[in-house]
Amino acid sequence: MKNIRHISVVFPILVALLFVFPTGNLLAQTAKKNRVRLKVNYTKVMNAPGYLDIGAVARIERQMTEIPDLDLEVYYEFEDEEVSLGTTRTNMSGKSIFVLPSLETIKSDSTGTYTLGVSFGGNDHFTKASRSVSFKNARIATELITEDSTNYIKATLTDAVTKSPLPETSLTIQVKRLINPLVLGEEFNYTDENGTIFVPIEAGIPGLDGILTLEVVLPDSDDYGTVKAVIDAPYGVPIVEDTSFNERSLWG
Repeated sequence: MKNIRHISVVFPILVALLFVFPTGNLLAQTAKKNRVRLKVNYTKVMNAPGYLDIGAVARIERQMTEIPDLDLEVYYEFEDEEVSLGTTRTNMSGKSIFVLPSLETIKSDSTGTYTLGVSFGGNDHFTKASRSVSFKNARIATELITEDSTNYIKATLTDAVTKSPLPETSLTIQVKRLINPLVLGEEFNYTDENGTIFVPIEAGIPGLDGILTLEVVLPDSDDYGTVKAVIDAPYGVPIVEDTSFNERSLWG
């Protein structure tokens, strides 16, 4: 009799709990969330807005998977405070490009170092995540020079705050292309004591209307991030549009 009485008391309590905490909610509360991993890279483009290149992935069923439609907040850190710069959302490839305001509107620390962060607040499927990137402000100045019938590009790399040259630093010189850029000069073009390099521009490179779009890149620097300068050079071989096909079609 005691057992029957005990069951008669417990059963209504269990039924009541099912109404208060539906089975779906209980499963949702106990379901394991996947961990989001954020990747953040900073790029500065001379005479153009800088940006953060953001990526989001998670290990799902033992495979790293790009995560789309994540709402992210972008901020900068200053004196233990986080100041919002705006929000962004990852695309179908788990990527997002966040265009930054001028660095003049972002505060750096006493060493001239900027710290930017990206955070995800979490949802039913993924845990919270954040990632930050720190960098100083660098500058690349470019100039086109012709000596002894050879065309050169001159590039000088300096710290934008201290104005000090950055010697023994490798810069990449390349011609912009639709798919892969054409790299000029040596594999590693190291700046001299003045932060300067001279790289010859090869003859015979085709360009629209004879214009070559040259890029000088400081790639993935630990101190400065990626810095890029772009300059148009009239040193290319003009691309001639072939109109003979249309003429043959017209008179064929």
